Amino acid sequence: MKFCTACGAELDRDSGFCGKCGTAARRTPPAVQPQAVARESSSPGSRKLFLALAAIFAVLVAMGIGGLVYLGHRARKSVAGLTQENEVASSGQTPHGTGEEIGKERPASSGNKDEQVGNALDGIGGIIDRMGFGDRPPNPYANLPVVKTTDIAKNLCRDADKASAVPAPASSLVGPSGIPIREGLMLVHAWGRKSGDSESINRVSKITDKYTEITDVGTYFETADDVKGSPGADLRDVCADDLQNATGLRTGFGYSGPRTSPGTTTVTVSGSVFSDLKTKGKTEFQYLEWMKADLEDGGGYLHWEGGEMTRVETADVAFPVIVNGTPTTLPAIHASGVLVVTDKKARETSTSDADKPKRSDLYILDDPRNPLLLLWKMDINNFRLQITEIRFPVDKPVKKIEQDLLKNKHAVVYGIYFDYNSDKIKPESEPVLREIAEALENNPDWTLTVDGHTDNIGGDAYNLELSKRRSAAVKQALAARFGVNPTRLVTSGYGESRPVDRNDTLEGRAKNRRVELTRE
Repeated sequence: MKFCTACGAELDRDSGFCGKCGTAARRTPPAVQPQAVARESSSPGSRKLFLALAAIFAVLVAMGIGGLVYLGHRARKSVAGLTQENEVASSGQTPHGTGEEIGKERPASSGNKDEQVGNALDGIGGIIDRMGFGDRPPNPYANLPVVKTTDIAKNLCRDADKASAVPAPASSLVGPSGIPIREGLMLVHAWGRKSGDSESINRVSKITDKYTEITDVGTYFETADDVKGSPGADLRDVCADDLQNATGLRTGFGYSGPRTSPGTTTVTVSGSVFSDLKTKGKTEFQYLEWMKADLEDGGGYLHWEGGEMTRVETADVAFPVIVNGTPTTLPAIHASGVLVVTDKKARETSTSDADKPKRSDLYILDDPRNPLLLLWKMDINNFRLQITEIRFPVDKPVKKIEQDLLKNKHAVVYGIYFDYNSDKIKPESEPVLREIAEALENNPDWTLTVDGHTDNIGGDAYNLELSKRRSAAVKQALAARFGVNPTRLVTSGYGESRPVDRNDTLEGRAKNRRVELTRE
């Protein structure tokens, strides 16, 4: 049994947040979140270590004696080389003979058993070096800034950087887009992966004059190739001054990374970046990745990339997104540029593709009050992190589902969220489930068919079964949580067979993952 660290209320075992006060439940998920490169720690994981040890154990036993002989051979060759150099120095000759013989090809040795043995042992030594028992290559990230373990969980926002004006917790600042910056604003990000789109839900959970707290609920993966991940929840604090003046962005969440990353924002760009793009058509921009490292006190590196981002179109582009359950488009500023690793040593010595210059693109909501980062993409691993759905509290909510059922006998429902490739409903689905239950309560003669639909990732048979299980999960949730008579609900699933949008984009697949209700 777990309890909230803020208010003391008992926590739901599977919930990421306290149902009473909304505080994030502190859990420890794996380390990889939606950032451009899933970099591994400089110390290998236990699973990889076990497999490596199992694979090389027999080889090590067989090569143990050969390795010792090789080390002796290497030492003997070093001594011989020094002896030869001393002889050369005293005789005035080059190591190949006299000065006139430099550059001439030496005759091949035939029958020199010592040389043949030496060549064989050199080959064994090369294998040993490649297995990781030789000299370690230099660390290209040794000069990067370091965050100590003791600072990872700290709020590093300073009192001196307090904002002069922030919305009260229950109010909002609403700009021309109509999307407010306020507590309760929820952003659903789709993160494209090989095995399907993983959705993470970010929520503005607290606004103060010193910082804004952003919570994150999603599925965390150990590697970019993992098919299954672990549900997790975490938070980030974005300093008030950074919301106005930062030139950097950090997209990752997770207990392996710092709670506060000064100089960055996370779900928006700063006011200064927005202003530069609007007035100058360009801006200096940086992207920050957290790299867990094998340091003495734990912690990790701050890996920065930077460059100039230039506005692509002179006018706004229409960006598709679902807002409070309704598919629509929002005006967006599109900027593009090439980001380069800022640290000289990392830039010049790293052999990783992740450290090569990368074309990057920003799509920003054209709203000075709330410049949400609608899409961030980089030309590596086909990385895209995109807002596909936005929800926020309104003073007089429209009962859209009930109205659609009354008018059309049919309603397309968004806002019921499931775990990655699962039929388990996330707690953030509660408002929409409650709206369906209230529609049934207000219309006691209704019977509803609940149809599940998916995108096309995973194949026909898999998606058909998944859609049926998700439909059944909605029925079970309505009956168990809201007392709906299960005989009033009929479930079915259609998998990927009835798309309402294209399946080759994140936003299209997000629209295809839906629940449809039909009243009888």
